[in-house]
This record gives sequence, C-alpha cells and structure tokens, in this order.
Amino acid sequence: MERSALRAAAPPLLVASLGLAVTGGCASTGDQTPPDISPDAGVVTGDDAGLSSGMPAPGAIGVAIFGSSCDAGGAPSVDWAPMRRVSRVEYDNMVRDLLGDTTAPANAFPPESPMTTGVNLQTNTYAGASELVVQDYVQAAETLAKTAVADTNTLNNTLLTGCTDPTDTCAQKFIDRFAGRAFRGPLDSDESSSLLSLYSDVKSKFDFPTGIRAVITAVLESPRFLYVVELGGATPTGSVTALTSYEVAARLALFLWRSVPDDALMTAAAAGNLATADQVAQQAARMIADPRAVGAVDDFTTQWMQLQSTAVQGKDTQFKQWTATRGQEMQRETLLNASQLVLAKNGGLAELLTTPESYVSSDLATFYGVMPGSSCVNVNDPAVGGAWCATSLPNRAGLLTNGAVQSTQAHTTLPSSVLRGKLVRENVLCDVIQPPPPDVPPPATSVPEGGTTRDLLEAHFNKSPCVNCHQYMDAIGLGFGHFDATGAYQDTDSNGLGPGPAIDATGQIAPMATGEFSATFDGAVDLAMQLSTAPQVEQCFALQEMRYALGRIETANDACSAQQVFGGFSSSAFNVQALLVAVTKSDAFRYRSLQTAGSSCR
Repeated sequence: MERSALRAAAPPLLVASLGLAVTGGCASTGDQTPPDISPDAGVVTGDDAGLSSGMPAPGAIGVAIFGSSCDAGGAPSVDWAPMRRVSRVEYDNMVRDLLGDTTAPANAFPPESPMTTGVNLQTNTYAGASELVVQDYVQAAETLAKTAVADTNTLNNTLLTGCTDPTDTCAQKFIDRFAGRAFRGPLDSDESSSLLSLYSDVKSKFDFPTGIRAVITAVLESPRFLYVVELGGATPTGSVTALTSYEVAARLALFLWRSVPDDALMTAAAAGNLATADQVAQQAARMIADPRAVGAVDDFTTQWMQLQSTAVQGKDTQFKQWTATRGQEMQRETLLNASQLVLAKNGGLAELLTTPESYVSSDLATFYGVMPGSSCVNVNDPAVGGAWCATSLPNRAGLLTNGAVQSTQAHTTLPSSVLRGKLVRENVLCDVIQPPPPDVPPPATSVPEGGTTRDLLEAHFNKSPCVNCHQYMDAIGLGFGHFDATGAYQDTDSNGLGPGPAIDATGQIAPMATGEFSATFDGAVDLAMQLSTAPQVEQCFALQEMRYALGRIETANDACSAQQVFGGFSSSAFNVQALLVAVTKSDAFRYRSLQTAGSSCR
C-alpha cells in the first residue's frame, strides 16, 4: 500500500505526538496538569520539536554522596524524575519483544549523550530531540508496522495471540494488550477508544491488517512509548510520592532488560504486588535470571567501559594482526566476559576487575597467542559467531586489560595514557576530569628516534598548565604501557614495528580529593588488583549502577538511597546481582519528588 494513501485515509496514524514540545529532561509530575501524551496529540516540528539542547544536567557529586548526611530512619528523600526519551538499545529491545522484530532499526538513530561532564553513561535525559530524530521515529514506526502485518505468522501468532477471527473484538483485545505493554501501563478509556477509532477508520477504507498496522504505527510514535513518563501515585508522602505499580514495573523492565514489561510483571502491577521493596526485589531476582538480562548487562558494560566505537575502529598498517573484524571480536569478548561472570557465574566486582579468564574465539586466541580453553559458549552472530571459550590470558587481569578496552582507549598508531587513565579516573573512580581547552594540539603519531612511548607521553602531560589535569590521568594510563594500540601485549616498546626499548609500566593514582584512594603500582595487573579492593572503586561501581537505573545524575537528595544501595552491595561481598537488586529496593528507584509539571521545561 502506498504510504500517501494510508496517510490520507488515517491522518492520526502519522501525527501521533512524539511529545517533542517537551524537550528531554522535563520534570514529569503529578501535581499539575501533565503534558499531552495521548496517541493522537500531534507531531511538533521546527523549533518546538526540541531543536534546543534540552536542559542542563546537574554536576556529579560522585562518591562523596556516600559520606553525605542522611536521615536513615526518616521519610524517603529522593530527587525529581526526568521525562527522558528511550535509548536506542531500549527502542530496539522493545520492538523485538513487542513485534518479534530483530532488525535493530534504532542503530540508525542519533546517539545518546553523556549524562554530564565526567559521567560517560549515555542517555537522552538531558538532551533535546532534533528534527532528524523525529523523522527517524516516524520512518521506523511505519516500516516496523508494515513489516509486522505483512508476515502472516507474526500477525497471527505474535500480535493477535488468542484471536481466531479478524474481528473488531479481536482488534480491541490487541489494542489493550499491545499498547498496554508498549506504554508500560494500561490505557485509559480515551486512549483505548482513540486507537480503536483509528483502527476502524483505516479498516473501513482498506482491510483488517491495515487497521492493525495503523494502530502499531500510532503506538510506536506515541510519547507514551518514546518517553519514560512517571507521574507517581495520588497520595504524596511528605515531599515525595511513590511511583505507581505500573511505573515501578516499567523501571524494572527498563533497568534489567532495557525493554517493556512482560506479562508476569504487568500482572504483578495490576495486582498491586509491586508496592513494597521486598515485592520489587522478588521480581528483580526473577528478571535477572531471564535471558533478556544479558542485553542490559551488555548495554551497561558498553557504556561503563566505553565500547561504543570498538567494533568499527581501525589501526595503522604496521599492526599485521589487525583485521576488519578484530574490533567486533574484541567487543564481543568483553561483553561475554561481563555477562557470563555476572549472570551465569553470579560473580562480583573484584572478579570483573581481576580475573585472567576471558572468553575468546579461535581467531582471537591466535591474536592473544594462546590456545582456547575447553569451557565454551555458542555465539549466534553472522560476523563473529561460533564457539567462544573461557581461556586464561597471561599478563591480563579483568575487563580493564581486555583488548577491547585497551584498543579503544588508544590512537591508530600509539597507545594513549590520557584516554586509558581518564577511563579509570572517571568510570572506575567516579572523579570528574574537566574538558580540555579548544587549542590542544593533536597527539603525536610516532616516537622519536632513540625515545620511548612513555617519554613522549610524559613530555606532554608534564607541561604547564596541562599537568593540572593530566597528573590525575596519565600516571594511571602509563600502567597499561605493555598494551599497544591494538590491545596486544608487547614485551618491549615496539608498537608493531619490531623489538624496541624496555617498557616502564610503573604509575600512580593520586587522590583528587582528601581521603580518596591513592596507590603506586607496576603494570596493569598490579593496578587492577589494587583497584579491586579499593572502597572508592566499590562505591563508584554502585553509583554507576544507580545512575544507569535512574537515567539521571545523583543529587544530594539521593544520599540515603545511595547508602541503602551500597549497604546491600557491601553486605553481599560486592556481588553484582545483589547490587542490581539493592538498586531496585532503594527509595530513589521506587519514589519521585513532588515537582510542578513542566517547571523545568524551556
């Protein structure tokens, strides 16, 4: 069917509001009239479509929040709940679970932005929506809907489950179930009747499948699908209000699966069985054991270790073992390491940072100069699929020494102590490094005759005023000096060009604030071992999971919640699954502050 004909038949189909009059980051609240988020509210374009930059993010508090004052026995204290757009990963996972579609259309959407300076987890919380992303949402919705109804098996067995005849009654059941899951909560009577009317109008002009297609498109273009909107319950408690059961269900699904709630979660919400911390924790434990949890662990690991560009990076030609798929293989290795350790082996933070065991393919084993182990998992991936086996790698300890991390935090020819140290400083220690000035010269691409890579890097960071920031990064990054730009281990400073001088991989962690972690070390393994037992690292990891779950930066109002979360983490000997459950039990996860709707919008 021609798109123009369908538009003419059903104008609401393609004018379902994207909610872009309210730019990313607006406070979603319940004590004033909320923004119009009905399925047919109307697309907004131009300047009103969020071409602004959204709202500024607050500065990060960091691990200092764990020492902030907190009335542990008092009323809940949490911060406001931003109304954020879903991420690309969430979009792809949601249409996979709703439609059975695995084409990952959101890969073509513009990327998310780092939360704030020094916090590299990426989100749409504080960013506006450009006209480009509006067009992407519309095009993706149309394509997904068309594909879904064109496949008779998908239409009958995925979308219309329980219906035997293409009737209006069947359509109503589909609307209530499909839109209810997509919106992460039940439809009100106006929403239901609006979608049914849309279906009826289009069906009368075309046929039943096209009517269903119109509904799917409208739902996927609705702000209730594209935004996380949390209004809270009707009865405030002091300065906060509890999220509704459906809002808690949505938070659980978005945090632990990066997707929509399943039937069990929706049923629990409908029965009021997500009202207490223990009830929420019970669902969280169930969801962590579900295969969909792998996608969320992968997403967190990608952001925590900054692997977004790993699969497509290139290296210079002196590195003969670097192939077109090497980056993809390395990214898969790190994601497997994290998901297997956290979910399959129920491991802890120390193991993530210190284990010499890594999952490698036969090709990657050759790159690392080892024989693959015998305990393997199968990866279903056209590019890098097959058997990936747990293998002990010499001279490595934990994720930070994985080839993916070391090669991504490097240049095409030379390693970068700046990038490697900055990752540890910001992502593992939760300190903030301010952006460099605009006139910084490009990094060197070769080592002068008779010199070493370390000499070159130290000459850079010892200059004034560069040293003011670089003393906190480069002295850490130098500890990874045995890894060249591809992440391969090198005994000498060769950088892919044959034997070179000896490598000095000593370094130090200088505290950026009073009481912070400090250490000296010799090499990456020593560094990883010391990081793995540092209280600042343990606190930082808990904070990173909180940020990821809430989709926002911590504020002083989150101090009690942060301390609740860390208590659960530390009492479990820093088990990661226990940390995930502790986050879901926290006040910050189950409540939101009272805020006038739209007061933070431009």
